[in-house]
Amino acid sequence: MTTRTLSPTAYDKLTATVARDTVDRRTAALWIHAAALARHAYDHGMAPTDDRPPGPGGLLKSLESLANCHPALAPLADPAVLPLWEQPLGAVAWAAIEEFWDRHPALEGEHRVDGYALGDTYQLLSEEARKGRALCQTPPWVARLLLRLSLDPAMEEWGPADVRMIDPACGTGHIAVAAFHMVRVPPVRGRRPAPVGHGPRAVERALAAVSGVDLDAYAAALTAYRLLACSAFVLGVSLDQVPASWPVNVAAADSLLDRTEPLLAADAYHACVANPPYITPKDPAVRDQVRAAYPQVAVGKYSLALPFTALMLEHLAVPGGFVAQLTANSFMKREFGKRYITEFLPRFD
Repeated sequence: MTTRTLSPTAYDKLTATVARDTVDRRTAALWIHAAALARHAYDHGMAPTDDRPPGPGGLLKSLESLANCHPALAPLADPAVLPLWEQPLGAVAWAAIEEFWDRHPALEGEHRVDGYALGDTYQLLSEEARKGRALCQTPPWVARLLLRLSLDPAMEEWGPADVRMIDPACGTGHIAVAAFHMVRVPPVRGRRPAPVGHGPRAVERALAAVSGVDLDAYAAALTAYRLLACSAFVLGVSLDQVPASWPVNVAAADSLLDRTEPLLAADAYHACVANPPYITPKDPAVRDQVRAAYPQVAVGKYSLALPFTALMLEHLAVPGGFVAQLTANSFMKREFGKRYITEFLPRFD
């Protein structure tokens, strides 16, 4: 699989051009990325109509149309998630966006709809997400490795029909999409036949098995779109024909602190997988709240990777569940890692 992304400089240049209209770079990045998402839906036949309305007003209509395709896509028309309706775009900025995506479509290979390029370009476009929330996409081969260490044995233990997994720092959904495919078509070991079929029931089961939560509401919406796009492609239908009753378990929430979000229920997952942010919270209030919630690991100038480990091991995973995490090695070099190594991890050895 190849993705067609450019250097960060190319995206920064486009964002600066669009920001002359939107004033702030965050909204500019969302205008640019939403245009790519709409194109992805139309280019792959996922949109409910073949006509792509022209101009920035047309993009807003396209987003509203996509939002009506499935309840999980409703955030695409929510100004709180995409503040495009409040920040009109001029002709020059829109022409720059159109020309950019004409020359550099955010697509994978001709027959892939997984949206990996969409995820990667959001990281490159959104400085706020990249620097403020440490959004960093997990390379596909790393996602597969993490899932082989967690979801694969969980399916062996509990069966593909019943297994549940979560990525509590899902970003734009690289791990969640890979997990969807793994549950839909479970690995076949030896001569044992596949335990389940590969039709619509398998798609519904895979959607039900995979959960993702992220602090970034747009990234979460993009994850939901990608899971639905994969489902629609497998079924050979457009997005509006994926049954509205089928669950898409993606939410925008603070996984470390939110105890009201249903997807963050205790002892709910057979596999927990994450590539969490490695930064220390910049907001002192949030930093203290995380310290209070995870005193066993959040000491000193801690990395958020450690509270995410505690979240998955102590809260989200069922007893005997599998946890896999891509993490920074900062805990081996700095003072906050001492308690993590000497007191916390030995409890699970």
